[in-house]
Amino acid sequence: MTDQLRRRDRLTAETLRELATGEIDVIWHREYYPPEQCDAALPRVVRAVDDANFLLTKEFTSVGTSMGEVANGGDSVARYLDTSADTTRLIRHEVFAGLQSPTDLIRLDLDEMWPYGATVGRHDGRMMLPGVLRRMTPGGRGRPHIDRRQIPLLDSYRLHRRLGVNIYLEVPEPGAGGEIDFWGHLSEEEFVALKSDPFDYGIEPERVGPPLDTVLPGKGDLVMFEAGRMHGVREVREGCRTSAACFVGVRAETDPLLVFA
Repeated sequence: MTDQLRRRDRLTAETLRELATGEIDVIWHREYYPPEQCDAALPRVVRAVDDANFLLTKEFTSVGTSMGEVANGGDSVARYLDTSADTTRLIRHEVFAGLQSPTDLIRLDLDEMWPYGATVGRHDGRMMLPGVLRRMTPGGRGRPHIDRRQIPLLDSYRLHRRLGVNIYLEVPEPGAGGEIDFWGHLSEEEFVALKSDPFDYGIEPERVGPPLDTVLPGKGDLVMFEAGRMHGVREVREGCRTSAACFVGVRAETDPLLVFA
């Protein structure tokens, strides 16, 4: 590890502004979502994930067609838009029935913290998916990757920055994997050049060297970072890693933040 990223330990209006403008690199807010609510919702989360039909990778499972599946356009865009409303209702009213879902909580906080609010993305008058649930069982991982700012579905928004948001409902014991590794910034051209398969979402860790920094989240923690920075999740060796996730698009200072997943 050569250098730690610039971190803040609370999500506030000021740290959100710092992250949105690139003054800091990571917000790591411990127990942002109450751990007892994580425990209460987890059995329903696991059932929903087990029933999901996620196509991007077999390294983890997700409830909801994600933006990663539609990055290159094509038929997957229709599937994404066709299923986003039903997936949102499933997560809010069935998986988190009687509880506030983590992605609803972050949406409300962003809307109140950002001077011009936050809104769910739309495409041709149709709602984008505002949040997903992800689960890694033993052997699951997230290879080093970047999340592109400009893809066909997001082009009209002309994002300046794309922030990743993860809220952890279940994590492996320390030493059992699931850590988030962060590397430096790569252009999309540099990243694609490292890929062995141009259509694969990620690359093998040994091709990028040691990370700059590593975060081991706990139950209920929120980790928020610039998704254009290369990042990955170490293989889960024991236990499971379950999270609620979304992205936040940053545009001009006087524009609302854009929420999508």
